[in-house]
Amino acid sequence: MEALSDWPERFSAGSRMLLEHGPSEYREVTLASGGPHKGRLLVTLEGVCDIDAAERLRGKYLMIPACDASPLAQGEYWAHDLIGMKVNDEAGNELGVVSDVLCREAQDLLVAEAGDGAEFSVPLVEEFIVEVDLEKRVITVSLLEGMAP
Repeated sequence: MEALSDWPERFSAGSRMLLEHGPSEYREVTLASGGPHKGRLLVTLEGVCDIDAAERLRGKYLMIPACDASPLAQGEYWAHDLIGMKVNDEAGNELGVVSDVLCREAQDLLVAEAGDGAEFSVPLVEEFIVEVDLEKRVITVSLLEGMAP
């Protein structure tokens, strides 16, 4: 599996997690084993005993309950909190709405959809992100020409 967590120790034997079961539906699972393997994590879940059962989990998310999450530092945000937020330029013009957050080694990316359906990406770095206002649900950005549709 690809880990999106900064705490790989979460994936050790005996850890209890939530496994995506359907849209907005999760069930609790226990890790039988877990550890690094070829740049990713190799985990075994209790009750998943063969390759067919494991294949049915492809593309599913394995998460921790929000109450088990570590506090975030200033300027850090949970990806799920950013989805659905408006993306505005510094003049207050709406450029789009965040549809996804891609967690990458080099830098994370906001993926936004403009009103006409065109997608654009914004690197989650200070150079482009002016402000994130979780209360107003608006991310203000300063983009180079051509970055937004």
